[in-house]
Amino acid sequence: MNKYFKFSFLKVFLISFIIIFPNLNNAEEILIYADSISYDENENIVAKGNAKIFKKNEIIISELIIYNKLEEKIFLPSNFLYKDENNNYFEGENGSFLKNLNYAEFDNPKIKLNDGSRIIGNKFKRDGYIDIITKGVYTPCNSRIKIANFICPTWQLEGEKILHDNQNLFLYQKHSKMRVINTPVFYIPYIVTPSPLRKDRKSGFLTPSLALNFFDTKTSQSTSFPYYFNLAIDKELTFTPIINYGGGVDASQRFVLDYNQILSGGNFKTDLTFDSNFENQNNNDWFSDASLITNYNKNINEKYRIKIDSALQTSKNYIQITKPNDDLSYTNSLRTNFNIEGFNIRKLDDNLNISLNFYQTNQENEDNKTIPIVLPKIKYHTGYLSKYGNVTDTSYEFYNILREKSTLVHAEKQQKISHKYKISRKLINFNSRISIDAEIYNQGYNTERKLISNNEYKSGSYYRLFPILGVSTETPFKIKKYFRSITFNPKIHFVAAPSISNSNKISNEDSTNNDFSLENIYRLNRYSGNDKLDNSKRVTYGINVFSENLKSSFSQSYEFSDNSNFHKEQGNEDKLSDLLGSIEYFDKNQLSYNFRYDLNDDYLKKQNVNFKSELKFGNVEFSYLDQNSKVNNIVTKDTETINYSFLSKKFSRFSKLNISGLYDLKKEINKEYTIGYSYFDECFGINIDFNRKSYEENNLKPQDVLTIMFSFKNIGSYKSTNLAVSETDKQDIQWENFEISNDKFEANN
Repeated sequence: MNKYFKFSFLKVFLISFIIIFPNLNNAEEILIYADSISYDENENIVAKGNAKIFKKNEIIISELIIYNKLEEKIFLPSNFLYKDENNNYFEGENGSFLKNLNYAEFDNPKIKLNDGSRIIGNKFKRDGYIDIITKGVYTPCNSRIKIANFICPTWQLEGEKILHDNQNLFLYQKHSKMRVINTPVFYIPYIVTPSPLRKDRKSGFLTPSLALNFFDTKTSQSTSFPYYFNLAIDKELTFTPIINYGGGVDASQRFVLDYNQILSGGNFKTDLTFDSNFENQNNNDWFSDASLITNYNKNINEKYRIKIDSALQTSKNYIQITKPNDDLSYTNSLRTNFNIEGFNIRKLDDNLNISLNFYQTNQENEDNKTIPIVLPKIKYHTGYLSKYGNVTDTSYEFYNILREKSTLVHAEKQQKISHKYKISRKLINFNSRISIDAEIYNQGYNTERKLISNNEYKSGSYYRLFPILGVSTETPFKIKKYFRSITFNPKIHFVAAPSISNSNKISNEDSTNNDFSLENIYRLNRYSGNDKLDNSKRVTYGINVFSENLKSSFSQSYEFSDNSNFHKEQGNEDKLSDLLGSIEYFDKNQLSYNFRYDLNDDYLKKQNVNFKSELKFGNVEFSYLDQNSKVNNIVTKDTETINYSFLSKKFSRFSKLNISGLYDLKKEINKEYTIGYSYFDECFGINIDFNRKSYEENNLKPQDVLTIMFSFKNIGSYKSTNLAVSETDKQDIQWENFEISNDKFEANN
């Protein structure tokens, strides 16, 4: 009872002392507290029982503390606990500290940093901001794995010497060995990693990578040494030289520069990759191939914004080789785009867009001579004006497009100046909403060398005035007796336009991506651009039915014109168009069905089913597509595919599973599928992904790609692909080092 009373009294006294005299806690002198304090024969202060030393925000706790006043040195013969000013905790024994606590030595250190990482070793020495641990082990893992009678962290780094720089916040390790589940996986003589305590970016070498490539009896090597430059608070640069050598081939090098900058009101990013052959004998041409990808966005002022996107390469498939996972690898052409946008220039809602575009082919089977250059394209929308119940807006457009070679669709050169005036008026009458809309196009073209047929070319200037008028009405209603919660909204739309066919003497530059769908069936001009105009006289009718969880739409059109360009180009062979419809149900699950039905030939041209659901075990997505067409009752196109995907929720705390694929029902072939597994705890992660692509040709084997990536907190990620290829193809296997990112690791400190 007395011991408990004394301990409670001591705590109250200590807390009161710190509260009443706060300045002492910030003093340079140390404060010593204990159950008993005495002096020995050498005038050393001996503190026994719950002994504590305070210095600012640092504290040492032990059962026995000896302070040598003459040497200003603290001796800790037994176990002790030390907390520094950054809330890092140190345990040890048989230790000593200088009075300022900046110099220390002790045995059997156990260190827990404030992010949860831990370091243990045989000896500890502190010299200012430098901590040195002899025969140390570092791990950020809290989780434990039991192997037989041994409990170990998921992974750890063992070093002959571990040096922790508390000022520059780097962790240096000499003769380092990594263990995963207590199994040695690699050895490196010297490794430098950012300290777990580091919050700010620092310049320095990132983790190097080494790849051994095997081909028959020859072995080649690839080594990279990335260096990170922290140029400023808003600028950074990563420079990665990659050196290939050995294997009986000439040496080659690849250099990658990744620059990022935050701008006031924007950002700037550029990636430069180039190959060289510096070490080749008798080589005068050191430069081989290169690519430059640039993105620049900035608000010039409150009205104008500039945007530059550029992707250039010296050979057609260089980006595909060097950056296979980049979206640019899948495009047919690369684009360099200079774009200036203006908002609210003359009035509140006007808009100006000026762009210069340069294109470059990115696929082997594309002809670069047919790729256009746009110098420039200018579009100005004057905004909306409401007057006398009418809403009007005007658009002006100009472009100058040129290419080296003309086609049946595109001329070598073409200039266009266009004026579009649009007026709309909406009325509510007879329980209906009536809309009257008109679009008037004034266009002038100057075209050079447009290919008409075979070797026949046309050049000339053309002008057209093209008005389109539309009137629509819709009347929503409910049948309260039977369908109280459902709203029915029938709609009918009349459109009239000149029956002038689009001329093949005008190059089609902006109306190429077109589709007959519910999204554009009620537009006056159903083309995506206005180089082609909709010369249709038609009536379109349909009905929308919707409730809280259900939405459906059905529409169809009838052509009065015999030469409607859009109608025939989109596969409508008779005057009565195909029937378009969609049904969508949304609740916890989402189910939608879209179709296009040919009433004249009585068959489904297209149907698509989409299903999304969040199940107990994960998210499921399913898409079914059936598409075909007929000419004279002969099927010319028949496609039936299923897309599927499953992403599981976490199981066993840290694991996820994903499955996705594309199955061709007609050809009975799984064109592509992927199976992946991921595990991410608080310090370790692994991704295993298998992807197979199959081909219709019997002489082509399926392409299998197995990808494995290991991720280590504060260290980085290592990824290797092509692990499922044949023995003769394994020369492509290499481990790639990725930047350090701790976002995926489970917060479980």
